[in-house]
Amino acid sequence: MPWKFPSRSGHRQEPVSPAPGAEGEALARGAAPSVFLARQAVVDAAERVLGYSLLVRPTASQPPTPPRDGAEELALLVDVLNRFGVEQSLTDKLGFLKLSSGCLASELMDLLPRERFVIEISAPPAEAALLARLKELRARGLRFACPCPDDEKALLELATTADLVIYDLGRQSLSEIARLDGLVKPQNVQRLVRNVRGRADFEACRSIGCEFYQGELLARPETLAMRRLDPSRARVIEIFNLVVNRADIAEVENAFKHDVALCYSLLCYVNSAGIGLPYKVASIRDAVMVLGYDFLWRWLSLLIFAGVDLTAAQRLLLNTAVIRGRLAELLGQFRLSSRDGNQLFITGMFSLLDSLLGQPLPQVVGRLHLPEAVTAALTTGSGPYAPYLELALAFERDDVVTAMRLCEAIGVEMNEASRAHLAAIEWAGMLAR
Repeated sequence: MPWKFPSRSGHRQEPVSPAPGAEGEALARGAAPSVFLARQAVVDAAERVLGYSLLVRPTASQPPTPPRDGAEELALLVDVLNRFGVEQSLTDKLGFLKLSSGCLASELMDLLPRERFVIEISAPPAEAALLARLKELRARGLRFACPCPDDEKALLELATTADLVIYDLGRQSLSEIARLDGLVKPQNVQRLVRNVRGRADFEACRSIGCEFYQGELLARPETLAMRRLDPSRARVIEIFNLVVNRADIAEVENAFKHDVALCYSLLCYVNSAGIGLPYKVASIRDAVMVLGYDFLWRWLSLLIFAGVDLTAAQRLLLNTAVIRGRLAELLGQFRLSSRDGNQLFITGMFSLLDSLLGQPLPQVVGRLHLPEAVTAALTTGSGPYAPYLELALAFERDDVVTAMRLCEAIGVEMNEASRAHLAAIEWAGMLAR
């Protein structure tokens, strides 16, 4: 549901009018402006997701041009959140929004839900009026973050202007962060480390005691040590192969009957409230017929991961895989068939099998008798499904230029792709509950 900013009196108000400019003119003409909304996870020391950094950009031009001033920048953000929805964008997590200091003067800052957002600014404003405004907003409960300054005097005054300081491994060494943290820690501000690229970096920063972490490691953790597939998962893969290749229903039924727990899981699923049948299904044959092969292989693809002893980081990885699968499927609806949509879902879902199961991707894919187009997209990045998977990856990387190129290649408007991305995030969130 679109998010409407509450007014100061507590009543609902209409979405904020856009700022002037190309995007505002598009709205005035009744056309939906094109936007790019990326979301990157922010986790704690136990690798549990605490929030998401939301990156919002207009994409009416190539390459994207930034908003002209703070008012236009904030108006774009407000419009995007009004259209996409905070709950859809963040689920129940915290939102980290990167804004310029020029946004502080806008009255829209007063209407941001204080409990949902941390506002990132590039530096404390130099102007006395904006600095006073920042302190006023903090007094009202809005939290602010800013990069760790190099100047020691500014560092010692950090707690007067920020609730959270950001270290960046892209421009600071681990030893430099440790030195700076000796000055920051006594000021009772939280610390976020950005651009965490490997396990060694994460462990080193965790030893410092920072509260938040963000980076490539958390989007794709390092592959686990090689291990064999357990028998129950091997059985699921065996049935998955039968279903995906449209084996005779009697053969599928017989394969299920070799695993009592799997039969029980299937019957519980098909008789659940979510399926909504007016009668109870009591046999495996009937369950397979009710679900159909296309829906059944989707259920089995999720079941391949069931029972895996996942770390918090791997649960984030599984969530990423589900988002990729759902996004690829939704994007395929614009030009491809429903059968292609199912195969696109599997392409996205299985794109992280190597990290989740601790085996090289070609080896895992070799066990799965997947359609040729799915295998090509996963192993060589080629074929008709590859652009859809690449587009999902572009959203993860905040790669606007690549996303725009891929949208054009598959015949999808950027705005529609952004909506599909948010819908995929929401769907994955519902599965995780």
